[in-house]
Amino acid sequence: MMRLSTMARVDSTVRADGSSPVAEQILERWAHDRGSIRFFRSSANFIYRFREQDRGYFLRFADASERSRDTIDVEMMILDALAQAGIVIATPVVSKQGNAVETIDTEWGTFHAVVFSALEGMQYEFDDLTESGFRQWGTALGKLHAAMSNLADKPARPSWRDHLGFAQAYLPDDSPGMRAEWAELNATISELPATQETYGLIHGDFELDNLVWRDDSIEILDFDDCSRLWYTADIAFALRDLFEAGGDTGDPRFQAFVDGYRENHTLDAKSLAALPLFMRYVDLFTYARIARSMDLGADEEYPEWLQRLSRKLQDRMTAYRATIESRWTSE
Repeated sequence: MMRLSTMARVDSTVRADGSSPVAEQILERWAHDRGSIRFFRSSANFIYRFREQDRGYFLRFADASERSRDTIDVEMMILDALAQAGIVIATPVVSKQGNAVETIDTEWGTFHAVVFSALEGMQYEFDDLTESGFRQWGTALGKLHAAMSNLADKPARPSWRDHLGFAQAYLPDDSPGMRAEWAELNATISELPATQETYGLIHGDFELDNLVWRDDSIEILDFDDCSRLWYTADIAFALRDLFEAGGDTGDPRFQAFVDGYRENHTLDAKSLAALPLFMRYVDLFTYARIARSMDLGADEEYPEWLQRLSRKLQDRMTAYRATIESRWTSE
């Protein structure tokens, strides 16, 4: 999640038809059909659809204060390596100058931008999937982890220590429960064995909105959260909706996911036993990312859509904090 002030600054330029002068200026670096660019969504990045010679593409850009150029360059290297390994991904498209990443200065700020070809297929909601769909989902993640573990070069990406260091900076001073939660996670995770079979590069956001289903294959989007963690953490990131909806490791859908995963990558009982730990890790890291985004000035006026988003995020933070305080108070 980007800072809400950054979202407000850029999304305020979106016109009624979905076009934006910011996106138009950035897209000048790539070949495109004039007038085809349209807003898609804003979250961690700004994403726009466009066309070029009647083919679909996505423009993704981030404010330079949100993501470094080096981080995005490494992401592109990872995508190239995965494509060579046979993983079907959204393919980066080079600019007119032959670059996978472009940095553009505008009157609205400096942005790092990439373009991806649009994947053709279906996207599903969580409730749409049968057990067979969960198995396919798990199979795709296991295949991805197997490919990542075999990359010849080990690219520099953030690790769990970076994540917890980031989260520590956003813990509220008046919440002993939150600080106890962080301390226990830090201590417990640091003792986990990190082997080639259990630890390595993970996607970091293998949820359904980053997957495109075509026939019997799943194609993968959005590797900008790729990091170094235990592979079990990627399962926690992927299945958080299942657990938030009341599912558990006894759920047949979860077992189908695990069975699919094991078709391509090892997953032993000890790794599965760490899943609740990584669910807590995901929740704490998500809280911190939301806390960082909440930077709107109290005395300024914002559009109603942004005020609603801010309230929704604040409610989510409040609920999480209450859960953690209750847990540590009762112990």
